[in-house]
Amino acid sequence: MPEKIKKIISFLSKLPGIGPRQATRLVLAMLDWKNSDLEDFASAISVLKKGPVLCRQCFNFAEAELCSICLNSKRNQKHIAVVERVTDLQSIENTGLFKGVYHVLGGAINPADGVLPEKLKVAELVSRIKNLKHSDGGLEITLATNPNAYGDTTALFLEQELKPLKVKVTRLARGLSSGSNVEYADETTLKNAFRHRK
Repeated sequence: MPEKIKKIISFLSKLPGIGPRQATRLVLAMLDWKNSDLEDFASAISVLKKGPVLCRQCFNFAEAELCSICLNSKRNQKHIAVVERVTDLQSIENTGLFKGVYHVLGGAINPADGVLPEKLKVAELVSRIKNLKHSDGGLEITLATNPNAYGDTTALFLEQELKPLKVKVTRLARGLSSGSNVEYADETTLKNAFRHRK
């Protein structure tokens, strides 16, 4: 196989869930693309060099200062689902059930990997809630962290941090099995978890 193709296979193999065989299949499929499609793909990937723009309010990916969810006046700005990653947000959005807004922490507390609360967007969440509390109450924070040791640790930490703010804090119901990830949950499971949150 030509070195140029091997190089592309090597890069694709670095993606999560993509091994060398899958990467090879992807490259072979791309070789059948039109030149215009390949150029569009290369252009789209080159945007990654600049880094994604993050919403200044919720830390979701955005085209400008605020993401489309935060800008949507039909969304309930007083119901915030706190998630670990943007992929979790996307999985919840795919259910079509949640009509509030989000707050992306950027991970979960994991001291073994050096992820302490200070590395997450916890201070920003507290500040956001304080600003919202000055308006007319009725605020609900749903902790939609993954139902595993790190997600549970993060949720317990957040419950303690938010307690002085006297806001309603709920957790997703355990329709999600312990040790799983929100990102990989099917839509029905996520819908049930939101409906039966506590």
